[in-house]
This record gives sequence, structure tokens and C-alpha cells, in this order.
Amino acid sequence: MRSIIFDKLPMHDTCWSITTGRDGNIYVGVCGELVDGLSAFIVRYDPQQDKTEYMLEVGPALNESPDNGRAPVCKIHYGLLPASDGRFYCATHYSGPPAGDFIWRAWHTWDDPERMARGFNIFSYDPVTEKVKNFGVMSPNEGSRAMALAEERCLLYGVTWPRDHFYIYDLKKRCYRDLGRIGDTNAQSVWVDADGNGYTADDLGYIVKYDADAGRLMQLKVRVPRDPAAPSEERSVYDVTPAPDGESVYGVTWNMERVPFINRFFRYHFADNRIDDLGPAPGTDPSNHVGGLICDDDGWLYYAASRQDNNRRMPYRMYLFRMNPDTLEQEEICSFDDGNYHSAYIAKATRDYAGNLYFADTNNRPERIYVYTPQGSGKSYTPRWPLVRAWG
Repeated sequence: MRSIIFDKLPMHDTCWSITTGRDGNIYVGVCGELVDGLSAFIVRYDPQQDKTEYMLEVGPALNESPDNGRAPVCKIHYGLLPASDGRFYCATHYSGPPAGDFIWRAWHTWDDPERMARGFNIFSYDPVTEKVKNFGVMSPNEGSRAMALAEERCLLYGVTWPRDHFYIYDLKKRCYRDLGRIGDTNAQSVWVDADGNGYTADDLGYIVKYDADAGRLMQLKVRVPRDPAAPSEERSVYDVTPAPDGESVYGVTWNMERVPFINRFFRYHFADNRIDDLGPAPGTDPSNHVGGLICDDDGWLYYAASRQDNNRRMPYRMYLFRMNPDTLEQEEICSFDDGNYHSAYIAKATRDYAGNLYFADTNNRPERIYVYTPQGSGKSYTPRWPLVRAWG
């Protein structure tokens, strides 16, 4: 296991979004949450040249200086979306303190014109021309935790934070629509099917779908699985990745940071609205974390899973596993340890045109991404599109 370290951003401490661009390069949203007055960056890693470039400081590009006293544009959470023309569509998010403060909370500053978040922006970024097109502020006071692109329909789907409203942004009409609240703690993933419909999950694990033809948001009658030991009916979704068949997705449930014994894998089939329970994640820790789902070229499902270590500030150590989706056999591969640091939390994952897998690390300084090459991969660089998901 090796890593690419973003040492030119020594105070940034999380990477949430990671994806592969049409150019075959890896793009990462590098964020700063614990230090005041930081702006998110979009960073590019070229796997063929083994080259890292710090492409865009997001706040100033949106005319939002990180030291203006408001909650800074410190994050692109799960909102860095590749398009077929090489551009990216992005949504900003908040959690870091304003310059001069130690902490920031959305509800504490909701009516404070000097400390409140301005509201999340949706923008496009072209890494060739380095041009930013700012579509504006969408929802005052709020960030966007996750977003998805239905490119043929020219629609973006997402959820706001902290109010957990489902929204649509029409790229042709430049129109933002708030479809209302769907829960209390929004899911960490919004995804799309081949027809351009949007999906997420509510706080009880029901799949929520936006039917693009009908123009209707609906709660479906299927739920993501619940661990039998879980003391609550609450559950949501942390990560979702496309299955190789193009007609379904793999996902993992999320404990919403409060419900123990919750992480289970599932497969959701779009055509017949069916969920298969693929069983529990490895380990018995009541608050374990699972993320970084990605399929390799042979159809194996790779993911990161934690073991608890209460001697750390973030009490986890992450390990790489893979699952055979046909037999449900799980295999531990290695630790997320580059020799300098053992990762405490892996968010999402992607892969490049040679089949190498990349995992976004969080809660570290300087931040980094981890790279793993499955057996037989990493030799032939074969451009193909689409390669990974159209969501964050």
C-alpha cells in the first residue's frame, strides 16, 4: 500500500471526494475542517506521470475569501462529479470555523450575518482551460453533503445539510428546485440509474427516488438491510458504487454516527426495485466504519473497514478487504498503512484506466490518498468511459 501525500496543504485534514476524470487523472477534494479560515482545493494526480498538481482553491474562485469572517468554503464533500466533456460539476459544503474562531456550528450562526455560511454553490470546473462557471448560491446557510449527475438529462440531484432537503438543479434552465425535507440526518450518498433518475435513502433506510419522467419524488417500499443486533430501526446509506452489470449498485449502510451494529452490504436492482442483503461488514466493533466501495475490472468489490483503537483521536484503524459478490466470501488484503501513517478513516474510492484503486483518507495532516494495485492490474493503460460513478 502506497500513498500520495498532499504536502503543500499542511493544515488541510480531510479528503472526502475522489473521482476519475475523462482525462484518466485522479481528482480529489482536499478539505480543511479543524483549522479556521481554510478553503477547499481541487487537486489532480496524474498516474502516468506520477505528478500532483494543486489545481483550484475553491473559495476565492467563488468570490468567497476564506478569511472574510463567515464559515469558509472549506469542503467539497461528496460533490465532485466528472462529466463526459472533461469538466466537473461540484457542490460546496461547510463545517470548518471562520477565521479567528475555534469551532463553527450551523444552527448557532443561522441568523448571524457575519458568521453564517453564505450557502452552498454549484459550479463547473474545466481542468484544461482552468475556467470556473459559478451557478450561484443555492440554499442560504446550508451546504451540500452529496450530489449526483444525470448528464443526459442535464440534471444534478443532491441533499442539503443540515436540513436534509432533496434538491434538483437543472443545468439547462439554470433552475434550482427544493423538493423538501426527507429526514433528519441525510445520507452520505446520492446516486443515479441509466435513465437519469435520482436516488438516496431516508433515516429509516427507505430508498427515495426522483422519477425524472414523472417529475416526482417518492419514498419506495424497499429498505436497506438492518443488522439484527441493531437497537434501532434507524439506518441510512454511506457509500454506493456501480455494479459491473450497469443495472444495479452495491452499497453499505451507515450508522448515522449514533446507532451501533449497523453496517451491512446490499445490492440494489433498479429494474425491479429489489434489495439483496449481502451480509454484515467484517468485525464486531459496535461503531465500525465501512467506506471506499469500488469494483475492480474482474468484478470484485473492494472496501475499507475499521478496527477500533481507542488510543487515537479518531478511534479507528482502516483495513482493505474485498468481497466476491457471487459467493459473498470476504478476504482481508492489507492495512491502509504507507509506513508513515495508518489511516483512521477512508471515505470514498475510485480507479484509474490501468485498474489501480485509489482511496480518500480523512483526519490526517497533511492529507493523502492511498493506492492499491489488484493482482494483474496496473500494466495496461486503457482509456474507457464511463469508468466510475457519476456521483460523489
